[in-house]
Amino acid sequence: MERPYISVIVPVYNAERYLSRCLNSILSQTMAELEIICVNDGSTDGSTAFLDEYAHKDKRIRILHKDNGGLVSARKVGVAAATGMYIGFVDSDDWIDPEMYEELHKKAIENDADMVTSGYILDGNYISMEYDSVNPGVYASADEKRYLLDHLIFNMEKDDLGLRGSLCCKIFRREKYLGVQAEIPEEISYCEDKMAVLRFALDCDRVYVIRDAWYHYMINPASMSHKPNPDYLNRIQAVYSYLISLYDHPNFTDEMRRQSELYVTQQLLKGINSRMGFSIRNLMWIGTGWMHRIPDGASILLCGAGELGETYMRQILHSDRLRYVGCIDARCDSFGIGDCKVTGLDTWREYEFDYVVITYKYRPKADEERRHLLDLGIDEEKILWFEQKEIFWDYADAIW
Repeated sequence: MERPYISVIVPVYNAERYLSRCLNSILSQTMAELEIICVNDGSTDGSTAFLDEYAHKDKRIRILHKDNGGLVSARKVGVAAATGMYIGFVDSDDWIDPEMYEELHKKAIENDADMVTSGYILDGNYISMEYDSVNPGVYASADEKRYLLDHLIFNMEKDDLGLRGSLCCKIFRREKYLGVQAEIPEEISYCEDKMAVLRFALDCDRVYVIRDAWYHYMINPASMSHKPNPDYLNRIQAVYSYLISLYDHPNFTDEMRRQSELYVTQQLLKGINSRMGFSIRNLMWIGTGWMHRIPDGASILLCGAGELGETYMRQILHSDRLRYVGCIDARCDSFGIGDCKVTGLDTWREYEFDYVVITYKYRPKADEERRHLLDLGIDEEKILWFEQKEIFWDYADAIW
């Protein structure tokens, strides 16, 4: 095969369950000029045999085996072996739409871009779209690149991330990316994507931003990244140490330094809320202000038994303002709130309530649930939803 347009790096560790979907989605790309490098990072399940089988099916697939060393080390091995003009990444439990690499490559060639970045699709209990919060288009002039760097970590005007940190919804010019991946310390096992994107952007000449999404990021509650980790603070320390090492880079702006410190603060708050295994979750995320927007003494039926629903229930039970009457959820067989019973949506008539409070963070999912409740016959004026923005943003707004 002639030099491939894109080398796709797929780190694999005990991913037998997801590999077929992942690899089939890459092999089904409308762009055929791909090199697919699967780095088997010491898998102990059936992933090794699975990879070898796929390599026999398509000559574009190369399998590299190594001892287990983590995601960063697996990516380093894959990047070092890549021969494509550009490099892309796909995690082994995710998948991509057929046109993804053709679209990214087209923009890269048209704009002579070192990096092309797009959004991604979160697939879990519901689907959400995540996009870069800067305007789409090319960033190439000195002023444009300065703007992008100052908005790369956060877009403070929008209370949002700047560029999405994931490597997997982007492609990078290989010659420029080689040194970046080699530089990322292997002890970084959290925020490693964000660090690589940040480091690459410092030496970018041209970046193209697309407001579209083809990458499907699977939210897997059983994955290591979603499990409580008492070593979380050490992981954040490794990230902070690396950020400090970038402060002297000539393109690292004062705004980037302030946002780096704010980024570490955000990660520490996430640790308190959900990452360190504390028995009280979301302690510094979900405030109680929403309850003060409901009349005193009202009886509340919650709709949704996830983390937000659990926090709302706890807040109501500890309040003398409102009365908790129950929780309904379409997935009542697989979800619950502590010792409290959760019943199906169609049981709403069994409860005496003044308001139904929808407990989904994501507005499109909340709107979908609102439509379900209306179809069931619940009066529209009795259905409430409250936006829950991370308390972190209130702190950030106060100092920016």
